[in-house]
Amino acid sequence: MKKTTFLLLFTLFVGITITNAQDMTEKDVPGPVMTAFKKKYPSATDTKWKKTKNGKLEADFKLSDKKAEAKFSPEGAWLESKQRIGKAQVPAKIIDYVKKNYAGYEIDKTEFQEESKDNKKEYEVVIKKDQIKEELKFDAQGNFVKKKDKKDKKEQKEG
Repeated sequence: MKKTTFLLLFTLFVGITITNAQDMTEKDVPGPVMTAFKKKYPSATDTKWKKTKNGKLEADFKLSDKKAEAKFSPEGAWLESKQRIGKAQVPAKIIDYVKKNYAGYEIDKTEFQEESKDNKKEYEVVIKKDQIKEELKFDAQGNFVKKKDKKDKKEQKEG
């Protein structure tokens, strides 16, 4: 019985792991994807590749010692990217918004995000106060767009 339970749990764990992103070596990345990646991010370091469950190829890497991520189609088309940025790179308009609307909160993490679809560019700012964290989205000009809720986080992780 114990052996059956163990095998069932092991199989379930392996199945879940396989259905999520699969790690890839650089040699497994299609040529057009690698070419597009190197052209867009020539100074990328510490690159790790994986294939998402929907077939996209995702590179996790560093740019100027900051974490970054980019997704490509299997044909090599750039789809989207995220890059951690320092507080100094955040538009003053965003910092002013946080100070005015979230008194006592501090900026914990900032990312700049781009999507090829609609040429969308935005900032994601994580703010915290004690044990409370909030995620805020701003457009490229620093205008507030929305506060991200728990449902948004789940949907983002599934994509």
